[in-house]
Parts: sequence; structure tokens; C-alpha cells
Amino acid sequence: MKNCLVIGVGEAFTSFVQTIRGGSDSLFFRKSPVAYSLIRGERHSCTEKLSPVSFDESYLHQEELLVYQSVYLFVDEWPEGRDFITLFRQLGTCRIFVLTQEQQNASLYKGLGAHYVIISKPGYKGYRWLAEQLSG
Repeated sequence: MKNCLVIGVGEAFTSFVQTIRGGSDSLFFRKSPVAYSLIRGERHSCTEKLSPVSFDESYLHQEELLVYQSVYLFVDEWPEGRDFITLFRQLGTCRIFVLTQEQQNASLYKGLGAHYVIISKPGYKGYRWLAEQLSG
């Protein structure tokens, strides 16, 4: 398994976090983005971390993002998605997956450099597939 980073905010991301962490946490009901980081170490060890994240901080500390081979962005707002996709595309070290409920922005996300854009209906909470992929 590769090192992965999942960044998001909102109902869909909260559903993903609840699936992977087995419950709810008040940290995820905020309006600002949160990052879930999974880094694989030697001898099948791994480090999971959940923390608030901002684009400005991510931009200032880009070198810390170079360890990730895959990044999943739960975005439902154009500026939020645009900034993070642009940052990770410029780093050029990972596959960029965008998970969104905003179908009208899918081609824009692809044009910015997202390798995959996954569109779900509002209220969709079936992100067990992603949690299983990350933990597998």
C-alpha cells in the first residue's frame, strides 16, 4: 500500500472518517478542511494522523507532502478544489483523486490535473470502498 493523504470537509468527508475511525468525532463537523494521513513504514507498520489543514500551511510546507503517492480530495467548492489540485499537480509526485458532488466542476478539476474525478449524489455515504482500499 502506498502513502495516502485524504483532505476534505463536509458531509461526505465526515462519512469517510466515521467509516475509517469507527465512529464520530466533533473535529469533523467543522467547516474547515481536515487531513487524514496514512504513511506506511518498515515491516508493515503504519502511521495514521488526523489533523486540521489549510491550503496556506500546505503550500508553505510542500516538502512534507512529497511522501504521498496518492491524494484524495473531498471537494464541493470550486476555489477549495482548485487550490489543492494545483498544489499537488505542481508537486508532481502523486495521483490526484477528486471526490465531489458538484458534477458541473468535474471537467474543470480534470483540466487542472486531477487524474480521476469521482462524482456522487448529495447525501451519499458509501465511502467504505475507500476506507478498505486505504487499510488494505
